[in-house]
Amino acid sequence: NGKKQVSFYKSGSYWDLCRGGHVEHPDKELLYFKLLSVAGAYWKGSEKNPMLTRIYGTVFPTQKELDEYIKMQEEAKKRDHKKLGPAMELFLFHETAPGSPYWLPKGLIILNELLNFWRVEHAKRGYLETSTPLINKKSLWETSGHWDHYKDSMFIADMGENDVYGVKAMNCPNAMVIFGSKTRSYKDLPLRLSDSDVLHRYEKSGELNGLFRVRMFRQDDSHNFISEDQIETEYKEILDIAEQFYGIFNLDYKLRLGTRPEKYMGDKKSWDKAESTLRKILKKSGKEFFIMEGDGAFYGPKVDILMKDAIGREWQMGTIQLDFQQPRRFNLKYTDKDGSEKTPVVVHRVIYGSIERFIGILIENFAGSLIKANIRTELDDRSETLSSKIRDAQNDKVPYMIIIGDKEEKAKKVAVRLRTEKDLGQKDLQEFIKAIKANIENKSLEL
Repeated sequence: NGKKQVSFYKSGSYWDLCRGGHVEHPDKELLYFKLLSVAGAYWKGSEKNPMLTRIYGTVFPTQKELDEYIKMQEEAKKRDHKKLGPAMELFLFHETAPGSPYWLPKGLIILNELLNFWRVEHAKRGYLETSTPLINKKSLWETSGHWDHYKDSMFIADMGENDVYGVKAMNCPNAMVIFGSKTRSYKDLPLRLSDSDVLHRYEKSGELNGLFRVRMFRQDDSHNFISEDQIETEYKEILDIAEQFYGIFNLDYKLRLGTRPEKYMGDKKSWDKAESTLRKILKKSGKEFFIMEGDGAFYGPKVDILMKDAIGREWQMGTIQLDFQQPRRFNLKYTDKDGSEKTPVVVHRVIYGSIERFIGILIENFAGSLIKANIRTELDDRSETLSSKIRDAQNDKVPYMIIIGDKEEKAKKVAVRLRTEKDLGQKDLQEFIKAIKANIENKSLEL
C-alpha cells in the first residue's frame, strides 16, 4: 500500500529518527574524539529549504591514535597539492572544465619528464607505443562490454540518426583493434602495446578532488598480449618495473588482489583459473599483499599497487589486470607453434596509474619539493631586493638558486643556496654543474 518502515535509534538518552547505526553508550564508547569543522547545508540540497548545520568530527579507540591522526591532518594541510600546485604555477582548474586540469609550463615539464622516463625504460623492455582515437562508435564499447558495465561513467556524444559515440575512457578496446588488425603468430608474443593518450571519465562533481579525482587524465597504460604459459613471467617483469619506478621515488608499497565482482563478464571457471594464477604469482613475489574479495574489474581479477606516502597515508596507484574475456569478445587469435589457432590473454597494466594523480601525490609526498629532471635555468632580473627574490624562489620550491654579485664575479665562482634555505657558499661553476648532472643521472632525491 505504499507504506514504508521507519527506524528509531537510541544513543544514550537521545532518540533519533534515522537509518542508523548509532552507538548505544556514547559516553563510554566515544571517549577520544575531536570536532573538526562546521558547515551549512540546505535541507534536501535545495536553497529553498531551511539551512541546516552539519558538524564534522572523528573518534578513535585511543588518545594516541587520535593525536596521530590530528598530527597527520595538520601535516596534510601544509602539503595540500590543491594549494601548492597553483601557488607553484604547475596547474590550475577553471569552472568551465570541472575536473580537467590546465597544465601550466612548469607543471607540463614534470608531466612530460615522467612520461619520457616511462618511454625510455619501457622501450628497453620491448614495449611499443601507440596512439588511438579519442572517440569511437558505440559498437566498439558494446563489443568490449564497457557499454553495459561502464556507460554511466563515460562522456557520450549523440550526433543523431543513430550515430552515437563514446569518448575514450580507457585504452583497452582500441588495443584489441590493433591486435586484430593483422595475422598474429606465437612469435609476436608477448606483444606489449603502450598508450598514454588523454582519457575522459564522467566522475560525479561531488567526487572531484584536485588531481586525485579528475575527469581528464593520462595513464602510463599498456596492454600486453601473451599466451597462457607466459602469464607468470609477464607478471614478474611488470612487478620488476613497479619496483624500479617506485624505488626511484623511495616510495613503499604493497599489493592488493581483487577477485570476481558481483557483476562480471565471462564464465566462473576462467575467473577461478585467473585468480588462482595471480595468488601463486603474488606468493612467489615476496611482496606484502592481501586479498579484497569482489574488487576485480568486470573482465578479470586485478592486482593494485598501494603506496604509502611520507606522512603515512595510503594511495592506490597502478594496477595489473588479467583479462581472458575481452580477447574472446573481439575474437582475437594467434597461430600457435603447432599451427592451431588460440586466443591470447591480455594483461592491462599501469604503473604510475593516472599521471595527474601521481603528480598530485608526489607534490604532497615531497611537500612541493619535487626532484630534478633536467638542468633548466631561469633568470630573475626583476627590480626586487635580493632577499625578496630568494624568498620567492624558495616559495616556488626551486631546487638551486645561483647568486652572482661583484664578489662572485671577481672570484670567478657562483654563490649557491638550496630551497631548504641552506647556503652552500661560493662554488666553482663547472664543479657545481658536474654535481647536478651526477644527481640527475643517479636520480637522487637529495640536492
